[in-house]
Amino acid sequence: MKYKIADIITEYTPMYGNLRLFSAPFIYKGERPVQISLSVTDSQIENTKKRMVGNTSPGSIENFLYSCEFNRAVIKHNAMLIHSSGIICNNGAYLFSAASGVGKSTHTRLWLREFGDVHIFNDDKPVVRIDGDQAIACGTPFDGDSGIALNESAPLKAVVFLERGEHNSVRLPDNKEIIQKLYFQTAHMVSAETAQAMLSNFDELLKSDVRFYVLTCNMEPEAAHVSREAIVK
Repeated sequence: MKYKIADIITEYTPMYGNLRLFSAPFIYKGERPVQISLSVTDSQIENTKKRMVGNTSPGSIENFLYSCEFNRAVIKHNAMLIHSSGIICNNGAYLFSAASGVGKSTHTRLWLREFGDVHIFNDDKPVVRIDGDQAIACGTPFDGDSGIALNESAPLKAVVFLERGEHNSVRLPDNKEIIQKLYFQTAHMVSAETAQAMLSNFDELLKSDVRFYVLTCNMEPEAAHVSREAIVK
């Protein structure tokens, strides 16, 4: 089956219901050639399950494995995963990125609760595509466990790196810190050639008009108001 994800024609065959469900909105029936082919086997799923903690379902593992393959492959197509919870506000996309457990999804849900003009388009694995001098944030079928995996895209306005703290504040990182944080929140275990393409993508993203922030925040509603005031221009 062919899918168009981040404007990249991708071919794969999901075996389990949740990835088939999440992939359905991305089905592509046009004539463009396949740019990325993905495959996951039962043995890969079984071997991965042995390394995971808890009773993770085969469907969740399949989603995870396909997302890993896809997010490595897109690097050579001027695109990159940014592990984040992505919202659309005022026709622009804002990505809130952090390591698992810091509270990126909690923060974007504060936005949903506090503001009526936003929605989440992907809660874990949106992809950013560099299109000339513009960056586009794109939904993917790969969502983690939230079930939010919409086929939507919008110009990327800002990437916000979250840090947990007692008080809410926003600061501007320098380019070195941005690259470090991007590196830890994108695809890993890549070849030397792919790593070079990834660094090139980082450079192009820094040259775009995307803004970068570091948000130190707690889990109170005030955090959403402080971040929106700072980042939505």
